[in-house]
Amino acid sequence: MNTILLILIAISFSACSYNNDDRQIEYALKLSDKNKQNLKQTLLHNINQSPKLTATKFLIQNMIGKQKIDNGSINKSQLYFDAFTIYFNNQGRYKNDIQYIICDSIKQLYPDAESRPLYLLDLQHISSDFLIHHIDYCFHVWQEYPWCKDIDFDTFCKYILPYTTSNCYWEQASDFFEQKYATLRDTVSHKSYKEIGEIISEDIDKTFVQNWVLFSQKHKGLLPTTFKNLATAQIGTCLEANIYKIAALRANGIPAALNTFPNWGNANSSHFWTEIIGDEHIDKLYDNTQRPYISKSDILVDNIFWKNTYSPTLKDIPPYASIQYCRTIPKVYRINYEIQQNSLALQAKEEIPDFFKNPGVEDITDKYIVCRDIEVPLWEGKHKKKYVYLCCYDDNNWIPVCWSLPRKKRALFPKVGVNVLYLPAYYENGTIIPAGDAFILTAEGEIKHFPHNTNEIEPSMTFYSKTPYRLHTALQAAGTLGTCFSVCNRKDLSDSLRVYTIDKLPFYEDSFKIPTHTKYRYLVCDFQNTPTFQDPYSIAEIKVWGENQQLIEGKLTGTKGISENKLENAIDRDRVSFYQPNKFEKQQYIVFDFGEPRKIEKVEFYPRSDDNRIVTGELYELFYWDKKWISLGQQYAKENKLTYHDIRKNALFRIHNHTRGKEHRPFTYENGKQVWW
Repeated sequence: MNTILLILIAISFSACSYNNDDRQIEYALKLSDKNKQNLKQTLLHNINQSPKLTATKFLIQNMIGKQKIDNGSINKSQLYFDAFTIYFNNQGRYKNDIQYIICDSIKQLYPDAESRPLYLLDLQHISSDFLIHHIDYCFHVWQEYPWCKDIDFDTFCKYILPYTTSNCYWEQASDFFEQKYATLRDTVSHKSYKEIGEIISEDIDKTFVQNWVLFSQKHKGLLPTTFKNLATAQIGTCLEANIYKIAALRANGIPAALNTFPNWGNANSSHFWTEIIGDEHIDKLYDNTQRPYISKSDILVDNIFWKNTYSPTLKDIPPYASIQYCRTIPKVYRINYEIQQNSLALQAKEEIPDFFKNPGVEDITDKYIVCRDIEVPLWEGKHKKKYVYLCCYDDNNWIPVCWSLPRKKRALFPKVGVNVLYLPAYYENGTIIPAGDAFILTAEGEIKHFPHNTNEIEPSMTFYSKTPYRLHTALQAAGTLGTCFSVCNRKDLSDSLRVYTIDKLPFYEDSFKIPTHTKYRYLVCDFQNTPTFQDPYSIAEIKVWGENQQLIEGKLTGTKGISENKLENAIDRDRVSFYQPNKFEKQQYIVFDFGEPRKIEKVEFYPRSDDNRIVTGELYELFYWDKKWISLGQQYAKENKLTYHDIRKNALFRIHNHTRGKEHRPFTYENGKQVWW
């Protein structure tokens, strides 16, 4: 039986020679172990149907390395997704950050409910019943849906036929999506597949909640999970959202693929988004420069802008600061189901970074961003590691984003994004080992290094922040404009006297004095007439100072807060937690009751922010890069700034806060200002 099947398969190949596809099929069957019969049965089922046989072989030969999560290994975290599913089924969407309350409640009852996921190899566990049904369904969609008429067989195989994306699938997914979008299909038969794909994508974006903080910071260990959980609970990170979206698109005959990169160029973390294959060519590629969002057409890559909202000129920004509107991108990759023969995963015989272990990785940088082919000098002509990488900086480490084979003391890196900071490095035991000087790749393609052993000294440098002032932080501050402060002594507030209105953008914090000897029992903060931005009004902290610089304590009443952003957060002495009022309540205000009339000298207020400015009294350390981060000494901040003297010019710096917080970004110092990378 085995011999006959192999002969039939061999005959079916159009090429006479023993090609790579033959070897991959044989290798896949060998790896399938006890499940080999299921794969052979699928091949035999389609043996007399040439297109389906080709499609079957495509699936099996590229199944190598694909995995599926073992349901039993995540039983402990199932509690969370069952609760999510019940809520979503009842409400249809997540309201007021209810997902945090759900998770916090379960965590209190079951503190050890996080999972230790294990994976099962598809080749060793996938059934012939599923494969046959899946292939038949995909061919039915491709041949019967009118919008698929212009989709060629190669595109069909690569971007509609695959049953999994990023090691996540569900045997019932095609039936689930076939029913979910049945009504839609009846109304869009006259549209192109790209138009239908956009409709489905927008529909998913309305309900599927992408919550990176919840799963990556607040409640680690809940992901990865099963595709069924994603479909029923409609929540995850950007990866899970796009796994779900791609499955929905493919199930409706829309060719789609997962795009990604290992790390942003000027921020931490990777990112994922969906590309509908066949999208129009991008006339103006993204050049990694800072510019405000104008319209949806500016978004070449999802989440480029810190805020996808039009923002009029934000006034009153201090001259030493500038708004960072965009994230930058060093490289763009497509994660294919099809194994890429030139992938590092197939070539490397040494340890490589996790990102490049996926054999489906394809470099498509030049489809999205302005890039250059560059030749990078290295310190050594020969190294025990065969491959060298270009790295970008996240909030703590250098992260590999592309690779090359060095030649003597140089390495060629094709299609590298401009206006980004890079470091050439080797990868050993999970550690980054610098291989050359850090540099900035300019828009013109120039490699701009930081000079060694220079005698050029800057007499003094003054720093005001450890990260850039990002648009969302500026908008949160601008959202407090119009807030009114009043004082009074009557409980009904009828004798209120307005003492201050926020009429200029507060850069992380601001304050005002009350030049009177009159004592007051109540301070009222009224935010009824503040502007409406993309995010609701929020404020992190309000401090009231009395005589002799004493902090005045008081009880709070007023508009209830939403979820964990409760009223008490405004006086918890934490600049990160914040109060966000329920905007559906008629009156929008806070009242401080001091218990008795008190003399008020000063009021400080802090908009919601990332708390990354330099703060008086906190301990900081300045570093510069010279093959490693080298300390230039610690210093307590004064007047919300740091000043260092006799510092090397044209260096790469970063600032670490030893008192609190961990986020920081590399920067250069140009024309008296911090320039962020």
